[in-house]
Amino acid sequence: MLKKLFAHSFLYAIGPQVPKLANLLVLPIITAYLEPVDYGIYGTLIAYTGLLSGLRMLGFDVLLVNSFFKKNKWQAYWNRYLGGLYFYNILFVGIYIVFLQIVMPKEVGNDRLLIITLIIIPNTLFHVLNVFGGRYFQLAQKPQFVALVTAVVGSISVFINLYTIAYLELGYIGWFISTAIGGAITFVFYYSQLVKRINVKPILTRNKNFWRKSLRVALPTIPHNYSTYLLNSSDRMVMDQLGTPIGQIGRYNLAYIFGGYMELFGNAVGMAVGPYISALHSKKTNEAEKQVQTLIFFLQVCFITLCVLISIWSKEIFYLLINNDELNQVYNISVIIIMGYAYRPLYWASVNKLQFYEYTGKLWRISFVAGVINVVLNLIFIPIYGIMAAALSTMLSLIYMGVAPYYIKEYKKLNNQKFYPIYWMISVVLLTGIVYSVIDSNALFKGALSIIFITLFVIYFVRQKGNLNKIKV
Repeated sequence: MLKKLFAHSFLYAIGPQVPKLANLLVLPIITAYLEPVDYGIYGTLIAYTGLLSGLRMLGFDVLLVNSFFKKNKWQAYWNRYLGGLYFYNILFVGIYIVFLQIVMPKEVGNDRLLIITLIIIPNTLFHVLNVFGGRYFQLAQKPQFVALVTAVVGSISVFINLYTIAYLELGYIGWFISTAIGGAITFVFYYSQLVKRINVKPILTRNKNFWRKSLRVALPTIPHNYSTYLLNSSDRMVMDQLGTPIGQIGRYNLAYIFGGYMELFGNAVGMAVGPYISALHSKKTNEAEKQVQTLIFFLQVCFITLCVLISIWSKEIFYLLINNDELNQVYNISVIIIMGYAYRPLYWASVNKLQFYEYTGKLWRISFVAGVINVVLNLIFIPIYGIMAAALSTMLSLIYMGVAPYYIKEYKKLNNQKFYPIYWMISVVLLTGIVYSVIDSNALFKGALSIIFITLFVIYFVRQKGNLNKIKV
């Protein structure tokens, strides 16, 4: 079971994301040509564009999934969804442009028109089809093509970043250029398969009843979909609105990048482990539920150990990868964010069960509320404590995500195993305090501490290996 889990994690999730991780390798080169203001402008604009991201697809992702599995002629539904979303996005361009004009940082200067163009064109022409293409190959269980597209586009984007930032010295503009070109190349890949081979193409229907029924299902999912934005990006928007200097926003944005890689890893493992959890739930036996608990506890220990080890050496990692004295001093902020993402396995255990038993209407109480908590805490504490407050707010909101589902009435009725969410999250908080207090210690001490954590993990793994191999799905 363990070999299968690790293999699926790589094939379905981690493998396609390798090009993104390759960006870490070029950081020592490009950071020599970047300033905090570059990270500030880029992070702020990404935060603001994220504010509109949930409105671009109108929650249609759930319609794509439902129609693919429940409709005999799913292509006919996808054609209409594609046509409707393209028509909507063309109308949405005007709002998008006006919005960007309003929120554009003054530091952009004469690059305003170029940046708007680089944001608008990919989002209007390429984004919708790219979403449809990625979703089709996932639902059709053909991850190899997605891996190919991601690997090719990711590799090209890395080279474009190097060329535009390190050679042309375009600063933050290089990121927007690589994103736009990457979106165009992805579009070409999916167009060749989805439109040319599978015959999915935009068709505009005026059937009001069709759109009324579709929107009734899709629109309620928007608050849940916005939770990722509220947790990951809204803090930079709040900083901008509170008048935080763009350089400070840039430092925070860089620190968050490393937390983002931890989220990337979590998404990867989550995609791989999700089917196992659902398959165990489908057995509807006490033994299967006990196996879910065993699997989740193992993953929780793995995540905590990994987060601790990365955080302990965060200072050295920053100094190794960030070739810029102004930027490599924010490692302490990254520790808080990285440790926050240790919540993920507990979240999977509860949310997957709610989804399996179709209590999806309760998800907003978890995800959207966590996002709102993050925004409110940022508004209150950033003016007092600065960018560190944003990191702590994010961590507290993520911990809420890990704990809250276990106290929903519907989940309590379904659950027959104890997962001890409060104790797990208290452990995360205490370990965060320990790690934060030792990040500036000498390498010998941190090496000894790391060996202790690794030894404890190995002992735990040896004891649990037999139970994990008994899990059959």
